Amino acid sequence: MIYALRAVLCVLYTVFWASVALGAMVVDRSGETVIWIGRRWVRWILATCRVRIEVEGLENVPERAPVVFMSNHQSLFDIAALVHTIPVSFRFVAKRELVRIPIFGWALAVSGHVIVDRHNREKAVRSLHRAAERVRGGTNVIIFPEGTRSASGELQPFKSGGFHLALEAQVPILPVTVSGSQRITPKRSLRIESGTIKIVYGKPIPTRGLGVDDRNELKERVREAILAGYDWGFQPRFAPHRQAAAAVHSSA
Repeated sequence: MIYALRAVLCVLYTVFWASVALGAMVVDRSGETVIWIGRRWVRWILATCRVRIEVEGLENVPERAPVVFMSNHQSLFDIAALVHTIPVSFRFVAKRELVRIPIFGWALAVSGHVIVDRHNREKAVRSLHRAAERVRGGTNVIIFPEGTRSASGELQPFKSGGFHLALEAQVPILPVTVSGSQRITPKRSLRIESGTIKIVYGKPIPTRGLGVDDRNELKERVREAILAGYDWGFQPRFAPHRQAAAAVHSSA
């Protein structure tokens, strides 16, 4: 019963705050009001579901210089953890399928987030080029380089799009590690458990002077940084040697 109630309340919160966000866009086309609204939306959900967020490394987040945040992705609550803790303005790089969600998707589309059509390479490349221009202009963006949530919680292979964006913009990549969210809401489950999520913001990894030929090495550096941020007390299913072995296999 408690899980059904939580799910219903989360849907109601989403409809309410997304509707407010759509209205806010009439008077503020910058999208900054929508970010403020998004933080309130997340706060309601976290409080209702009794999900606590621990955070480390906020001193690594630049106040002014733009970065590309890259995070592992285990659960829908990864998004909540990021929105709740990132101390600067940001925009998500989101797949086009999310725009089709009534009200929430509309708010996402009109509030300046980068929408990528993963099924159309030409359109996806154009979207990432536009995103790189915005990053150079001072906008922080958030990318999940795995491309989708990991059903097991283990770090999956990285897609290349976000790395092309960072290299084109010539801004640092800031690795983010989320631990414990897979236990809150696993992929393909609507059941929301209470618990604690830990999020670690790593040190920025520079891209200035690097080119496309450096992409794979950059991927490995980001992957290693995300792995180093795991708190294994929040990841009880997986031992560190399995993740290390996966990283070596990916590099090979």
